[in-house]
Amino acid sequence: MDRELLDTEIDHHTAKLIVGAIALSLAFFTDCLTPGVSISSISLSYHLTDNARDVLVGSLCVISAFLWSYNGYSLFQAVLSKVGAVAVAAVAFFPCDCFTGRGIDGEATMTGILHTASAVLMFVILAIFCWLFSLRAKVKSSKQSEIRCWIYRICAVVMVGAMAVQLLDFLEWVDFSGITQRLTYYVEATGLMAFGVAWMTASRMLPFITNEDERIKIELSG
Repeated sequence: MDRELLDTEIDHHTAKLIVGAIALSLAFFTDCLTPGVSISSISLSYHLTDNARDVLVGSLCVISAFLWSYNGYSLFQAVLSKVGAVAVAAVAFFPCDCFTGRGIDGEATMTGILHTASAVLMFVILAIFCWLFSLRAKVKSSKQSEIRCWIYRICAVVMVGAMAVQLLDFLEWVDFSGITQRLTYYVEATGLMAFGVAWMTASRMLPFITNEDERIKIELSG
């Protein structure tokens, strides 16, 4: 294939860097684009301003598109990424009940249920990917890969921990209201930031955690 054509393509390393940056910044931008409101969840921004909704839906669509195109290093990873892509898209296109709270009859709406279930599935899959990344990094014999391995594992634990905190609050086993009224926002923001750090790390384009041989391989492949 012509070298000039290769240079115009975005390989999966660059895509991971872009997606990671989006995940890192999404909570910040949705908060900033809802002036005068301390949003209780990132999803709530969908209902408040056009700009916040556009950023939320647009960012999730980019992440979904990348996950759909990503096949990883095995059939399991390929299938997992496709399921994750559908879950992320569902989060974008099935808005939460957080604005109205409940349906007209007092029960949660199907749209809200799909939104919540998709969000949980999304974070579970992203946490699994972090763990898979750590296993791949572990087999490599370099100081940089060892650092990446620990970053992936920490990010996976942070995601699972954030979901556990939300579950404890949902089941009313722990009352976090005395600490913050924005628990869901902080849980979502923490999960997205962990996701962003993990995937930016997986891009192998960050200094200090990618050795020279790996950078050369990326340049030759792209």
